[in-house]
Amino acid sequence: MPLLAEVLFYLRGLWLLFKADPAHARYLDFTERGVARSFWALAYCLPLMVASELVSLTRLVQPPIDLTLVTLLRTALIQGLSWMAPLVVLGVVCMVSGLPRAFLKIIVATNWLSLPVNIFAALAIFLIATGLQPLATIVLIVFQTVLLGAFLFEIRIVYMLMGEKVLPTAAAIIASAITALLVTDIGTRYIVGG
Repeated sequence: MPLLAEVLFYLRGLWLLFKADPAHARYLDFTERGVARSFWALAYCLPLMVASELVSLTRLVQPPIDLTLVTLLRTALIQGLSWMAPLVVLGVVCMVSGLPRAFLKIIVATNWLSLPVNIFAALAIFLIATGLQPLATIVLIVFQTVLLGAFLFEIRIVYMLMGEKVLPTAAAIIASAITALLVTDIGTRYIVGG
């Protein structure tokens, strides 16, 4: 299990990749071992993702849902799918685009990028759920700004890893975003029992 120092090491690699600095290769492990290791980001994030989704559904959604074991299990399943499904779609886009080697690199990069984004998102949702004004409104604005920044950061990283090819990058980003939205929409209905 990667410790904080190792995670920060990988995040430094992402920053260098974003800046198109070739030194990023010393920080990011794009081997099969590195791909497998990058899924520790999911292990770290899943409890936060489930907790923040449950806070949203029990406090921020009208009518709020009851917190049961079934709800907890469904939420964990949907959050796991919302992480994995866009990766599968990215793999398909990489294969169709003739860039299969980019796929493993994209997995490593997006997995590690998701870690700080999900930690920040969980903290923001918990603060918004307090309902304290004007704190909740300020946090919501900051949250939306950070998510937009992370999305643009991801676009740049995928662009770099796909050999700076615009059309495959656009296809990858659009396909993974639509997949994530569909999983979230259908998943939320499933969680609430609809």
